[in-house]
Parts: sequence; C-alpha cells; structure tokens
Amino acid sequence: MNKPVHPAPVAVTLSPEDAFDLQARVERGEFSSLDEAVAAELAELNYRRAAEIMGGGDKLESLLSRLEAEDDPSTDVDAESFFAELRASLKQRLDSSRG
Repeated sequence: MNKPVHPAPVAVTLSPEDAFDLQARVERGEFSSLDEAVAAELAELNYRRAAEIMGGGDKLESLLSRLEAEDDPSTDVDAESFFAELRASLKQRLDSSRG
C-alpha cells in the first residue's frame, strides 16, 4: 500500500499570512522546519479529503483499521512450502544438469 517516494524539489508560493502562521508554528517548536510544517499541512488536507470522500472520519478510520489488520505479511506466503518447493526445483535442476 505504501508508494515509493521520489522527492523532487517543488516551489510553492504561500500567502504572507500562511507563511507567517507556519513560520510561527516552527518557532514555537511544533515543527522542526518550514518544510516539515508544509508537509504536515498537506497530509492533513489529504486526510480531510479522504474523510470527506468516505463520508466521515469514523468511516475512514474504520477502513484504515481494516486495511491495517489485513496487511499481515506473514499471511502473504506460506514460507515453509515456498522454500520446500524452491529447494525441490533447484535439486531437480541440479540433477538434470548432471545427467
């Protein structure tokens, strides 16, 4: 579910009021940098948009909880049988190359 991040520099022009507000929040210690503050605000905007699309924050949180519960990598592959099949396949290839 996680997408690879390929950061690229982007220039954004903020209104003086927004820039002042974000810089004040950095100075109060809410964020370590203006970049972090802008990223946090964008994340919050994305969350609010997702909640709106889902019909509310409760529904979004419910969906996220279900997705998180389903995202158990241990259920993706039966490792024991996978490696047994891999070993058997490699043994067969080795035997056929010798004969």
